[in-house]
Amino acid sequence: MKIFFLFLTMFFFFNCSEKTPHEIASSDQLEYSFEHILSYNNEDTIFIKSQFPDCGEWGGHEELIKIYRFEKKINLDYEKFKVDCGVRDSSGSIVQTKKISDKIVLSNVQQSALMKYINNLIKFKFLNSAISNSGNFFILNNTKEDLMISHYGNQPMLVSNYNDLMTALKLPKVDTER
Repeated sequence: MKIFFLFLTMFFFFNCSEKTPHEIASSDQLEYSFEHILSYNNEDTIFIKSQFPDCGEWGGHEELIKIYRFEKKINLDYEKFKVDCGVRDSSGSIVQTKKISDKIVLSNVQQSALMKYINNLIKFKFLNSAISNSGNFFILNNTKEDLMISHYGNQPMLVSNYNDLMTALKLPKVDTER
């Protein structure tokens, strides 16, 4: 019995030693990943929706990015639509027709670029909102409806942030010069 208590005491003595700050930093390093935000059972999807004012105050083409988990990998589906400003549906909305569709298995670099884009969207919420009849829409949400960020306006940094993401994903950038 004395040997057991001696062993137990030695065990606690060696395992309860304080870690140096360097050991703490290396062992408890934060890991940011879409693995932590997307559920394993494929029930959650993150959507990035954008609309650009090709037709002025009537709106313009839309782009949709879907980020989801499939077969233990983080995937992205991208759709870009085109518009003819003179063609409307029965409700008067501009008709969107699919122009580009692409599927990507995201690399770690591309996942980091997506996280940077999302972080910037959150930071931009602290800026003054623009008041305009014509502008860009940027919306981020998910299927669980516990994540929602939206922007509307003509701030160049919003389009620049989006184009930086498109470059990292190797997708076409948005041309806002009309």
